[in-house]
This record gives sequence, structure tokens and C-alpha cells, in this order.
Amino acid sequence: MGNKNKKLTSHFKLMLPSLLGLLFVVAMMFALTAQQDQITPSVLVGKPIPSFTASDLESVLIGNSVFQTNNDISQTDKRFTLLNVWASWCAVCQSEHDFLMKLAVQDNIRIVGLNYRDDRSDARKVLSTLGSPYVANIFDPDGKLALDMGVTVTPETYLLDSQGIVLFRYSGALDEKVWQHYFKPLIQKLLNNKTS
Repeated sequence: MGNKNKKLTSHFKLMLPSLLGLLFVVAMMFALTAQQDQITPSVLVGKPIPSFTASDLESVLIGNSVFQTNNDISQTDKRFTLLNVWASWCAVCQSEHDFLMKLAVQDNIRIVGLNYRDDRSDARKVLSTLGSPYVANIFDPDGKLALDMGVTVTPETYLLDSQGIVLFRYSGALDEKVWQHYFKPLIQKLLNNKTS
């Protein structure tokens, strides 16, 4: 009996590092999965983007009217605007850039950029190199508008209605999976509610 307990104890001691390793892997997988869902509440949901006047990347003055769209546009997704917070120094922003180009060019989605705490020439260089998915780009070098909006990280993407009211906020890189999981169903639901 004593030898059997010693054997079990010895066997358990041998397995302990493997069990701890397995536990660590499971914990890491849970943490990474949790990071993928970047739905963060925003006090702006249901409210308009704070009033602002700023220049765009071409030094032309723009304001909140940049978010307003024609509610009667037959291309349904054009009734909404995505406001994408980005910067040339943000590597994650560059990782989502191809998908933003796809949305703008292939899917005809209206996207306004909020260029956050950036250098104007660096931002323009990125867009001239990679292409611009934006119909306009608000230049926010001091992060004042972003601060008023409660931006916590780049990139962030807001879904706005035709009057510039915030409907949804997503923190993190926008990609096909995020678009299909969060944005597309919400847009379809909003369109269905308007027609019913």
C-alpha cells in the first residue's frame, strides 16, 4: 500500500509540469479569444459625434456635415457612415487597411477617417502608398476630437446613421470576420426596422 502511494505521488509529480503547461495554454487561449471581441461601450451611442470644425488632410475645413448622408440612397449601406480612427504610426491600423479598401471600393461603403495624433505628411504618405478608403479625413493632430469622443485606442470604428448619430463602436482592427459578425447584421437589422 505504501509503495502504491509513493508510486502515485511520484507519477503525479511527473505529470504536474504538463498539467500546469496545459492550464497555461488554456488560460492564454481564453485571454486571446476574449481580446478578439473588442466591443466596448460608448457614451456616444445614441448621440451625435461632438460638434467640431477641423481641417482635413488637404487642409480644407470640414465639420459634422461630413457624416450626413442621403437617407433615400438606394444603395442601402450608403445610408450609414463608418468613422475609422487611424494613424500612420499605428501598425494595427495598417493591418486593417486592405479590408477598409475592400469595403470602400468593392462594397461601396462610405468611410470617413479620423487621423489621430499624427503628422499630416506621414498620413498623406500612407494614403498615397496604400490608397485611400476614405471619402474625407479629419485631421486631429492634438487628439482633441478623439478625446471628446472617448477614443481609447487606435484603430476604432464607429457606425453612424445618416444624421451622424453613433450606433455602434468597435475597438480593434476591422476585418471580414468582425464586419460579418457585428456590422453587417446590425446594418441589416436597422434597415429592416426602417422598412417595417
